[in-house]
Amino acid sequence: MAFSREQRFREFVRQLRAAPPASGFDEARQLLAETLNAVEDAMSGVPFDPARWQSDGRMYPPQDDSERAVPGYPDVRRYRSRRHNTFIATNGALEIRTVEGEVLLSRPGADGRQVWDR
Repeated sequence: MAFSREQRFREFVRQLRAAPPASGFDEARQLLAETLNAVEDAMSGVPFDPARWQSDGRMYPPQDDSERAVPGYPDVRRYRSRRHNTFIATNGALEIRTVEGEVLLSRPGADGRQVWDR
């Protein structure tokens, strides 16, 4: 049985919250990708095929071509998805916001600092 996108996203966020904090950018990005892919593999009923991201209904992790700098925050990168912006800091902190600005997940890096902490 396939679950709704909302149910899958909630499970993805739940699993990210439960995971140990990341100690750096690469580790945070890998945690994000592995967690989302595991949830989608288990709950979407849609095979992994990044070439079909626009039409298959599966959620995919942020891709390199969606990476943007964040003015005033040289240690933070923004990834634009269809409905979200994902911010990853060099300390491993993560934040996911809707395009309207609602924070859906904010988790510190291993050093205890959030994305916007200086």
